[in-house]
Amino acid sequence: MSDTPKNHFFLAFLLIFFGLLILLNNLGVASFDLTFGTWWPLLLIVIGLHQLLSSRFTNLFAFVLLFVGGSLQLRKLGLIGSMHLRLFWPLLLILFGLILLFNFGGARRRGVETKPNNTSDDVVIFGSVERRIASPSYRGGNVTALFGGVTLDLRGSEMPAGTNFLNIQAVFGGVDLILPTGWTIEVKGIPVFGGIEDQRKKQVGTEDANQPKLRINALVVFGGIDIKD
Repeated sequence: MSDTPKNHFFLAFLLIFFGLLILLNNLGVASFDLTFGTWWPLLLIVIGLHQLLSSRFTNLFAFVLLFVGGSLQLRKLGLIGSMHLRLFWPLLLILFGLILLFNFGGARRRGVETKPNNTSDDVVIFGSVERRIASPSYRGGNVTALFGGVTLDLRGSEMPAGTNFLNIQAVFGGVDLILPTGWTIEVKGIPVFGGIEDQRKKQVGTEDANQPKLRINALVVFGGIDIKD
């Protein structure tokens, strides 16, 4: 059973990037408006790119962050006007609606799943849901809690060989993830005014490199993710 390493590389590159901007600005090599009021949408873009790359382009919620951050940044830089921004909100609603359609579509929304190649697709907004999946081949998926809560119980499931990806977004919400004893997991993510806590019982032993692994790509903003067994 693995620990939950923090994504130090992402934080390191983020610090290096902004450090270089400040250094070039102070040396007069380039001129940047470094006020937070101008460049704060970059934070959404960076988080969106990180989530997208970490999930190997399977995280649909990352596209929302990129769309919102990109539109707001263009507006801050004066590249688009207020009239263009008025188109932004209905397009955002359409995009978010498409994500809900993809996540809620299909017959995979039953309480217990026993089909092979099973994945999670849960989006909760201003509500809560409890999902229990028992699959002989659980491959991951997407879980989003926006102003709500999700309990995902995977006890009784097994993973196929290799690395399986589970994308979790907890924005002003919480996710309880209950795993079978002995699963190897790897957590990638940086909580923003939130937390990721691994409450599983630690087991003594050598980790098998060939053992199936569940990689959790986490985005936590004013929320929390609890991992239990």
